[in-house]
Amino acid sequence: MNKISIGLAIIAFFLIGFSTAAHAQKNEVKDNACVGCHTMTGATKGILNDWSMSKHAANNVTCNSCHAADQEDKDSFTHNGRLITKTPSPGDCSKCHPDQVKQFNAGKHSLGWTKMEATSRYKAIPEELRASMCEGCHNIGKVYADGSAGKCDSCHTRHLFSAEEARQPEACATCHMGPDHEQIDYYMTSKHGVIFDIDRNTTRAPTCVTCHADGGTHDVSQGITLGTVSQGAFISDRNSGNDYVTSPDGIVMRSITREDFNSGRTTMLSICSRCHSESFARDVLERADEIKRQSDAKVGEAIKIISDLYNDGLLDPMPENRPPNPVTGNKLTLTGHQTYSNTSGIEAQLFEMYKYALIHAWKGAYHMNPDYAHWYGWAQLNLDLDKIKAEDRRLRRLAELEKAQEAEKTGTKAKVPGFEAFAAVIALAALVSIILIRKRR
Repeated sequence: MNKISIGLAIIAFFLIGFSTAAHAQKNEVKDNACVGCHTMTGATKGILNDWSMSKHAANNVTCNSCHAADQEDKDSFTHNGRLITKTPSPGDCSKCHPDQVKQFNAGKHSLGWTKMEATSRYKAIPEELRASMCEGCHNIGKVYADGSAGKCDSCHTRHLFSAEEARQPEACATCHMGPDHEQIDYYMTSKHGVIFDIDRNTTRAPTCVTCHADGGTHDVSQGITLGTVSQGAFISDRNSGNDYVTSPDGIVMRSITREDFNSGRTTMLSICSRCHSESFARDVLERADEIKRQSDAKVGEAIKIISDLYNDGLLDPMPENRPPNPVTGNKLTLTGHQTYSNTSGIEAQLFEMYKYALIHAWKGAYHMNPDYAHWYGWAQLNLDLDKIKAEDRRLRRLAELEKAQEAEKTGTKAKVPGFEAFAAVIALAALVSIILIRKRR
């Protein structure tokens, strides 16, 4: 027997002997056996390293505390004689953190997965690509075998599960970025973010959790009014809850009552007023409200233009001549389940307008970022609307020319674009000529 074999035999004897001798300390046996085996194999070195630095480790919350499973658990399996689960769920976490899980369930993060699965854009993506795209962020609301929803390690990355780490703005950056919701950039390039980045001092400037997770709550929706998820919300006589309805401007979003609005605004003002005067905070938020209303109206103009083109049969191609939308089929679908593929050029322009520029305008304003509110938001909205108006004119002129050509082929009389005005000028010139000739006589 060589030295390596002898060494392995000694280690195996030690582990077996340790396991047998410690039956009286049942929890310690199960927990330390995991650490010993995984340390020996080196298969999960990063996991062990993170866990060893965690508060869990310091408080003897070890592998078995989270990974132990019951026989009836749908995702349980046997591993080295122990029944475990590979992925502990929020239901498992709630055994020690019931308040945090309850708060999380009350917020919009908990709906991330179910809302994603229902959307046309997700359904339109090839299935083999989804895990690297939508699911990478929306799994914060992942639904587990026990029915509980959420992915605590989206913010408290495993296996350190650091609360301090989750409080940093950068912890939000993986998901809250990109052309459709650049919250991390709205914040980091605002005066709040710049001050925090200079000295990392939360007594001088707020971070994401200061406003959106006040007091450590895991309900990140608290205090948000018109600026809620996706396309935001509008004030109505009814609360649509987690459902989406069509606003007066034609944009699919949530509706909230005036009472909902006042309650959320009071909450946010109480947070802002810890650093600012209430009058200053109210003024900033009310200006952002108005930016949202006027920005929504710009998109509403574009929606009406495209709807009129559809009613006149002038979209190129028309919805019935395209592959169907995964949710709405061959209906005209603007905002909401609108996709960025298998569409017309003018609808693609609207997609960029409402999904990117519109969001930058009002989310930039709520985050006190003037450049996003103006140049990336309001200015781009106006430019996009002008492009849509120009495309509308082009499509209508093209349709008239096609009618005229068709009429010429069939020998029927048809109006030629601009002919009426030209004919009127000729007739007027002829009339003037007749009058002048008569005067000379």
